[in-house]
Amino acid sequence: MHETRGPSPGAARYPDHQLRIAPLTNRVTAESGATVLATSTAALLVSESGHPPVVYFPHQDVRLENLFATDSKSTCPFKGEAGYFALADDPQGQDVAWTYPAVYDEVAELAGYIAFYEERVQVSQRATRP
Repeated sequence: MHETRGPSPGAARYPDHQLRIAPLTNRVTAESGATVLATSTAALLVSESGHPPVVYFPHQDVRLENLFATDSKSTCPFKGEAGYFALADDPQGQDVAWTYPAVYDEVAELAGYIAFYEERVQVSQRATRP
């Protein structure tokens, strides 16, 4: 279940902080070795002050059978409370992806999306065919 948490406390505290969400028109894929973790033509690109751009995949385009939820949690003052995932075949359970099950109003578009750490998972874009 995804929900909104109300206004972002970060937006009020840091009014110059930029956070932009844009749809991607190409096919985007996330892979770990030969395992496809996600593929989508409806991904979002999030550009945020102080961070490299991140691709977010719709939940339904992620192969959740290749992931498991970890106990990791964090809170972003701009996006909300995050939960994390590790690769199903990783006995150490290193976090490779995250989602915001409770997002702030300003980023409501991110509800139901999952992002991957690009230093741990290969995320690539391919042109879509008409």
